[in-house]
Amino acid sequence: MDETDVFGSLGLVRMNLSDKALFDSAFASTHPQLSDYTFANTFIWRDAIHLRWQRYHGCLCVFANGQDGLSLLFPPLGEGDFQAALAEAVEVCRAFNHRMGVEQTPRVEYVSQSLLAKFSDESLVKPMSGDYVYSTRRMIELDGPDLGAKRKGRSWFLRHHTPHTAPFSPADAPACLALLERWRQQAEQAAAEPADPASAAVLTSVCAKRAKEIAATADALENVQALGLRGMVLWSGEQLVGFTLGERLNDGQTCSILIEKTDREFRGSANYIFSEFCRQYWAEAAWCNAGDDWDMPSLAWTKQSYQPSARLNKWVVWPKLPSRLLVAPRPETMLSRPRVPEPADTTLDRGGLADLQELLRLESHCFPVGETFNRRQLRYLLRSPRVTTYLIRSEGHVAAAAIVSRRRTARGVHARLYSMAVAPRFRRRGFGRMLIQACMNSLIDEGAGALSLEVRQDNTPAITLYKSMGFHIDRKLPNYYGLGAHGWRMVTSLSETNSSCTKTSTETNTFLVT
Repeated sequence: MDETDVFGSLGLVRMNLSDKALFDSAFASTHPQLSDYTFANTFIWRDAIHLRWQRYHGCLCVFANGQDGLSLLFPPLGEGDFQAALAEAVEVCRAFNHRMGVEQTPRVEYVSQSLLAKFSDESLVKPMSGDYVYSTRRMIELDGPDLGAKRKGRSWFLRHHTPHTAPFSPADAPACLALLERWRQQAEQAAAEPADPASAAVLTSVCAKRAKEIAATADALENVQALGLRGMVLWSGEQLVGFTLGERLNDGQTCSILIEKTDREFRGSANYIFSEFCRQYWAEAAWCNAGDDWDMPSLAWTKQSYQPSARLNKWVVWPKLPSRLLVAPRPETMLSRPRVPEPADTTLDRGGLADLQELLRLESHCFPVGETFNRRQLRYLLRSPRVTTYLIRSEGHVAAAAIVSRRRTARGVHARLYSMAVAPRFRRRGFGRMLIQACMNSLIDEGAGALSLEVRQDNTPAITLYKSMGFHIDRKLPNYYGLGAHGWRMVTSLSETNSSCTKTSTETNTFLVT
């Protein structure tokens, strides 16, 4: 069965340039700094990932069709009925996947931190790679020892070439497309020969993403003016060395670098074009968003090497909908689950170096890239005499972990809940409450006077849990989790009365606490 026929039968519409005003209005109601939430960044991918859209209950719903079936590219956008629109869109995904013979639970991708709060607490959530946000001034100046290698690269390019830049014009498109093909060949030549099947699979995935990116880039070059993009081309003599395209985001303070491609044979050209594009076109913008890294290690290394000021979190959500909104019975493949009794082999334990690998795996499943502990950090914490790691083991795995540190002050011993994570498959079993209670009981026995923690300001389920266990909000932590992502510091006084706080309550989403 042809997917186009199924799209049409379900009323799903292909994106056109004439849809820009509709999409712009919907995106204006979202988190303004995410690079994904713009018409241009969505439009150029419309063919590469088979995008379609429709409006339900006053919300714009954008769909993408891939190997795992039809999914929502974004949460429902706009000022309409979010829950009703989500329910109808999920049913459309189910109907499409059923007709195409795909057995996958519908999911919602590219969920911003602010929109995550609109989903049911019982929805399954997984972090995506977040956007890299930089100080525009620093990208122009490349100042400081941590950007020394970037300055040297820019200087080398200036010494060995005669660069000049110009605004992109449609006449530059053929040369840019030729450079795009050179860039693809150079990237493939630079890739190491896979040493094992796992590496070969990763390389195949990277090549597939690169092919889609090339198609999207070609589409962007064809529609620069209609999409409202600003572009710049970089020449060395008569040779086109690079090109870049960007746009201003809705917040008025952030520019987004949508596309940047340079010839790898011109050393330092990438450092030069990034810095120069910011200087010539975006100097008035406080922040520069370079998008995410697609979970590609080489791209992640490059973007991290520019020393981002912040990472903007994004999530994949497998929604659980309220029963009143369900149109049809949920299939057995639904990933979220009700609260279940604890297995007989569930134990509460203290962690050690032997648990390092399991803890690293737990971190990768529960936290966005850039917010996880690395191997060195976890090894240090597991060895520190001032730190205790509490574990819940279930079904032969580390199901949850809490890390508590202690410091002695003039008022006595103060403890901090440094991190808490509950693996996705073990959530809604009360493990978060069990860990906190274990920490508090041990600290009371040690004579500690208080326990503090930090939590995202919009993480209502976790805040509710902490309040039910005696914590109160002490102060606000502006930008604690990144630009625009504020937190609360919460504190509880440790006493015998707190140790008896054992009433049962459903624990949800405590993996968001860092």
